[in-house]
Amino acid sequence: MSGHKINGRMKVGLALLSLILLSAIVGIIAWQVGRNNNEEPEIEDEYVVGNLHLEKYTWNFKIKNSDTDVRLSGQLSNTGSTKIVAEDCGSSDNVLCLDWIGTKDLLISYNKYVSAECYDIYWRTHSCSDQILLDCFDLDNAHWYGGYEDWNQFWPLEQTTMNLSAFVANDSYAKRIGGVQERYFINSQGIGINISSNVPLYIRINQTSDKQICLMAKYEKYPYTNIKGGYPHLSYTICVADNVRKIHEFMSASFSKPSDIPDRKLFKYPIWSTWAQYHKDINQTTVIEFASNILKYNFSHSQVEIDDDWTPKYGDMVFNVKKFPNATEMVKQLNAMGFRVTIWVHPFFNIDSLPFQEAASQFFLVRQYDSQVPALVSWWDGNAAGILDVSNKDAVQWFIEKLQFLQKTYNISSFKFDAGETNWLPNIFETAYDSPNFYPTKWAELAYASDTEVRHQEVRVGVSTQHLPVFVRMLDKNSNWENKNGLKTLINTALTFGLLGYPFVLPDMIGGNAYEGNKPDRELFIRWLEATALLPAMQFSIVPWQYDDEVVNISRKFVQLHEEYSDLIIKLAEESVRTGAPIIRPLWWISPLDKECQRIDTEFLLGNNTLVAPVLEQGAISRDIYLPLGRWRASIDGRVINGPEYLRNYSVKLDELPIFTRLV
Repeated sequence: MSGHKINGRMKVGLALLSLILLSAIVGIIAWQVGRNNNEEPEIEDEYVVGNLHLEKYTWNFKIKNSDTDVRLSGQLSNTGSTKIVAEDCGSSDNVLCLDWIGTKDLLISYNKYVSAECYDIYWRTHSCSDQILLDCFDLDNAHWYGGYEDWNQFWPLEQTTMNLSAFVANDSYAKRIGGVQERYFINSQGIGINISSNVPLYIRINQTSDKQICLMAKYEKYPYTNIKGGYPHLSYTICVADNVRKIHEFMSASFSKPSDIPDRKLFKYPIWSTWAQYHKDINQTTVIEFASNILKYNFSHSQVEIDDDWTPKYGDMVFNVKKFPNATEMVKQLNAMGFRVTIWVHPFFNIDSLPFQEAASQFFLVRQYDSQVPALVSWWDGNAAGILDVSNKDAVQWFIEKLQFLQKTYNISSFKFDAGETNWLPNIFETAYDSPNFYPTKWAELAYASDTEVRHQEVRVGVSTQHLPVFVRMLDKNSNWENKNGLKTLINTALTFGLLGYPFVLPDMIGGNAYEGNKPDRELFIRWLEATALLPAMQFSIVPWQYDDEVVNISRKFVQLHEEYSDLIIKLAEESVRTGAPIIRPLWWISPLDKECQRIDTEFLLGNNTLVAPVLEQGAISRDIYLPLGRWRASIDGRVINGPEYLRNYSVKLDELPIFTRLV
C-alpha cells in the first residue's frame, strides 16, 4: 500500500516537473519572440533596393554581394538635414522613392542586365535654386580609373587630390579638370559610375584626405550660370559587374565608337613640330632648315608642323610676310622635299587682327549675355580677344572657309587645332547652348570637318567626341621626370584617354616642351623617346642632333621600332572602330582580378599580347617588371618567362626598351 502511495507521489511530481519545464520552454519562446519583435525597428532602419542598402537618417549606403562582400560604400545627401524624416512617394520592389517635403526628393531605380546590375539615382531639389546636392563614395576599398586628363595624372586615380572643381573642360595648366574628359569612373571592384551630362557637376577627390570622391550639383555665377532659374539636380548611374574589365565594357558601350581611323601615315611616321625647338622664334629660313635637317639625319616623317606665331596678328589667317616673305614658295619647297605641311590654328581673334571686325559684324563671336556685342576674353597670346562662336553654324562655315583659303593659297595640308576648352569662355555669355561644355565638343567637330578625307589634323579636347576619327593630343608636357606634368604622366594619360573612349592618342613632344628655357636633359630625352615608341604616334620637336651622335642613333632606332609595330597599331586602331577598345591598355585588361595589374602605372599593353615597360626613373639602368598570367618572351634577352611573375632589378641599358610578347 505504501509503495502505491510512493508511485502516486512520483507521478504527481513528474507531472509537476513536466509542467514547470513546459512553462519554461513557453517562456523562453515568448522571450525570444519578444526579443525579435524588439529588433524589428533595427531592420526597418534601412531601405533595400536590389543589393543597395541605404540607412535611414545617416543615409550611408552599401552595395554588396553578401553581408561581408561590400562592392561600394558612401553617403547620399551628404549636405546636412539628414535627420529630417523622408516620406515614401511610391516605392516598389525595384524602386525607392523618398520625399523630403518642401526640400528635395530621391528616386533610385534598380535594373538587372545579363552582365551587370545598375542603379539609376536621381536627386531633385524643389525649394530654391541655390540648394546643393552632394553624394560621396569611399575610395579606400578599390583602385579607381577614368574621369579626366590631369596635370598630375595619377593612375590609379585615388592617389590624386582634386579640390572641388567644376566638371568642365579646362586647360590643365590651370590645375583643374583637363580638356579630355568624360563623366565616367570605374574601379577594380567592378563598379562604374556615369553622371548625366546635364547635371551642373562639381567633383572633389581626397580634398580633406577623406579618401572619398564626391559629386556635387549646384549653380553658381560661373561656369554653371542659372539663367533660367531652374533647381539643381543630380542624376547618375552606378553599375556593378564581375570585374573591372567587364564593367568597363558594359558601361563604355554608351560611348560612340570612332567612325574611322585617322590617316595611317600618322600611325607610322613621326610628326615634326617647330614648337618646342623654336617656340615663337620661327621664320621661313628656320622652317626650311628644320626640314632639311630631318632629311640630313635620315629621319622619316608624316608631316612638318608650323606652330605658334606665323601670322601678323593672332586671328589673322595669312602668313606674316616679315617672317615668311614667300610662304607659298616655302611650302612648295617643303613639298618637294617630301613633307606635308600643317599649321597651328586656334579659336581666338585678338582685337587688332583683321578678322576680328569681320567676325564681330556678322555675330560670329561669342557674345555678352543679352547683347550683340562680342564678349572679350584673355588667353595666353592676348588680353583682349573675341572667341569663335562654334554653336553658330554660319560662324563655323566662315571659319572653315578661312582654313580652305590657307589650303588653296599656300597648299597647307591640315591643321593643329589648339585650345577649345571651356575655361577660355567669358563667365557669362550667350550662345545657342546653355551648357558650357558645348564648346570643346563643337570645336573638335569643326576640326574634323576641316579634313574629313585624309584626317591628319589633331585636337587637344575631347568631350563626347569619341566618334571623331582624329588624333587627340595630350596637353603640353613639362620637361621633367615627375608626375608634375612630366614623363611619369605619359603612360597614365594614354591609359586614361583610352578608357574614356579616345584610342587615337597623340603624345606630346618627345622630351616635353622645354618651357624651363633649356633643352631637356639628355637622359630624359632618351627615356621619353623610348616611352613614346610604342604609343599610337610619335611627335618630335626637340631635335636629337642637338645632343650628340649617340642620341641621333638611338632616336633612329626607336623611330624604326615604331614603324615595325605600326601595322599592329593600325590593326588595333581598326579594332577600336569595331569595338571601342583602346589601343593602349592597362595590364588589368588581360588579368582583371590580379591586384598587381590593378595598380601598376609604369607599364602598358599594346593590344593584348605586347607588354611595354619603359624606364621612367632618372639614373636608373634597371627596374622591376611585372608580367601577368601567361608565357612571355623578352625582347632584350629572348628568354621566356611564365607569369604571373615579378622580374626584380631587370637590367635596362640607356638604349633599351623592355618589350614582352605573350605567346599564344
